[in-house]
Amino acid sequence: MLTTFVIALREGLEASLIVGIIAAFLRRSGRTDGLRAMWAGVALAVVLCVGVAVVLRVVDDQLPHRAQEGLETIVALVAVAMVTYMIVWMTNHARDLRGQLHSQAAGALETGSMWALVGMAFFAVLREGFETSVFLLAALNDATDTAAAGLGVVLGLAVAIALGYGIYRGGVHLNLSRFFRATGVVLVIVAAGLVASALHSAAEAGWVTGGQAQALDLSAVVRPGTVWESLITGILGIQAQPTVIEVAGWLIYAVPMLFILLAPQPLRAGTRASFAGAAVVAAPVVLVAGTLGGGAPASTAAAPGARTVDVGITDAGCSPATLRLPSGPATFIVTGGSGGSEYEVVRGGRVLAEAEGVAAGITAHFSLTLQPGEYTLHCPDGDGRLVVTGAHAATPKAPALAAGVQGYRAFLERQTATLVRRTRALGAALAGGDVAAARRAYAAARAPYERIEPVAESFGDLDPEIDARANDVPRAHWTGFHPIERRLWVQDTTAGTRALAAKLDADTRRLRRLVRTVRLEPAQIGNGANELLGEVAKSKITGEEERYSHLDLLDFQANVTGARAAFDAIRPALDTRDRPLAGEIEQRFGGVEAALRPHRAAGGGFEPYTALTHPDVRRLAQVIDALAEPLSQAPVRALTG
Repeated sequence: MLTTFVIALREGLEASLIVGIIAAFLRRSGRTDGLRAMWAGVALAVVLCVGVAVVLRVVDDQLPHRAQEGLETIVALVAVAMVTYMIVWMTNHARDLRGQLHSQAAGALETGSMWALVGMAFFAVLREGFETSVFLLAALNDATDTAAAGLGVVLGLAVAIALGYGIYRGGVHLNLSRFFRATGVVLVIVAAGLVASALHSAAEAGWVTGGQAQALDLSAVVRPGTVWESLITGILGIQAQPTVIEVAGWLIYAVPMLFILLAPQPLRAGTRASFAGAAVVAAPVVLVAGTLGGGAPASTAAAPGARTVDVGITDAGCSPATLRLPSGPATFIVTGGSGGSEYEVVRGGRVLAEAEGVAAGITAHFSLTLQPGEYTLHCPDGDGRLVVTGAHAATPKAPALAAGVQGYRAFLERQTATLVRRTRALGAALAGGDVAAARRAYAAARAPYERIEPVAESFGDLDPEIDARANDVPRAHWTGFHPIERRLWVQDTTAGTRALAAKLDADTRRLRRLVRTVRLEPAQIGNGANELLGEVAKSKITGEEERYSHLDLLDFQANVTGARAAFDAIRPALDTRDRPLAGEIEQRFGGVEAALRPHRAAGGGFEPYTALTHPDVRRLAQVIDALAEPLSQAPVRALTG
């Protein structure tokens, strides 16, 4: 609220001052005939500015998640540029603003140009209003409480108008130089936060990949819903786990700007050019380092006993196209490229391990125990071939791991049994023609499937038949949950769902049979935990999974529950080899649950995805990212020490 209040107060007062000074000059000069035209110009400027703000907001809401992050990056950078120019300009002109305006107005009257005065007011309000629209949109995107932020805007504009009217009537005397310097300090801090936010959203958009290592961990202080979160995140723009490039961007902007604003006048004039030159050099360095610096996780090296295999995704397919490896534990380091974002190791029609969502320049990794034979390496633009030679490799059979594998198998069997039962209940509700009951049954059936999704995905085409979205398969082959979802929420009917329900029932029963006989390895279970978090980042956090019902938070929570079950299966072994890592992962799971808690609905379940604000989505993405990094290390550490 304080951030938006100061922005609205300062920008509104600038416009009010200019309009008030011109209006007072017209009144004192006996040219009240120009007041009506001046106010018409002001009103037109306000309408144009509101239109700009509405268009930007509507466009932002209609874009997919990654494009939204890109637009928010551009808006934040434009806002920073505007506020920087405004701060520097007002620092130089606040003392003699009235004199300059009187001189310009007198010149306009001498030439008989009343429209020049109207134009002065119109363009003053248009400039300040456009700056306010862009700056407030960027600030609202980062606000932790949009209602309070909106109230701050209203109060700031109200105070600005009141002060402007007081100055116009002559009853209010304000030291403009001190006022703009004090508010300038707040705006510099806000703008520095926007720089950090722009670098964060640029990373989410895939534009910045370097400097993504965590610089600080403020999660103990920046807790959702607390005053400290509002202060540190809402005003300073610092996230709970800021990256190196975000902290660097914040400091590179804030330090020189505060010096320019607060230094004594003699020093300020002599050093402004030096700081400006340094900023011109430093800003591109930060962006280039972020773009080209690579995005490798903090730790991707295989632990002792596991072979490291470097592979890539290119526009020609998997690279290298043919691999020959000896049997035994292996850790695949996958580097994303221009050829899509998925790399799979497949054998006998089953996906044994995979890396998803690997953007260009980013690396991901997974581990598995390779047995002799031939495998298919699947990439979007072309498959490769893996040949494994040597003797059969023994899978680790430590008691803790063996118990974990059995526990996870029991979890899978419970979830598939629940899935079959709830899918039949969904079919019954659809057959009965009760849309409301069918919607409830649909939500109940989704959770058990989402908890075991990586295992379902490993069975070839079974996952697309159960869980494909409209754009994943040809419309004629679209079956499973989501065409039913579309009929229930978009068409508000159960008509035409009989065949879909019957096939879904058959597919879930087939999944249950396959799960009973599937061979489970600790490495695959550990990889499954990471794949579930990948599902959250890829489709749940973006609102793309349940695009008709908007039940994405239910899927989000189910994916996290499944990831937790997979982690619990390998945790006993991890505790014996890297207890601090196990403790860190446990803490990060708690952070995810805490971030989800405010979005639970009173009657059970979660609020719809459409109720989330941009800061809500960003906070959920941050806690998932914070969990994903240490969790990705767990399989290798647990299996090979």
